[in-house]
Amino acid sequence: MRLNKKQSVIFTVVFFVVTILGRFYIEPYLVGQYWISIAIGLYFVLLYWLLVKKKFLNFRDESETGETENPA
Repeated sequence: MRLNKKQSVIFTVVFFVVTILGRFYIEPYLVGQYWISIAIGLYFVLLYWLLVKKKFLNFRDESETGETENPA
């Protein structure tokens, strides 16, 4: 399954909003141990990178073939 460009942008915005709001929600319960929040953030960055690497998220236009051409 692959998302198109518009779906990938929407997924990215929702993903980052949910992860940031979730981290702000749980930080009061961490009792000063902010390294846990940092670790959670790094985990979600790694998860996002994996989704891009596995090409689940697609930020290219439908007309692009994947190869870069030199317009000069």
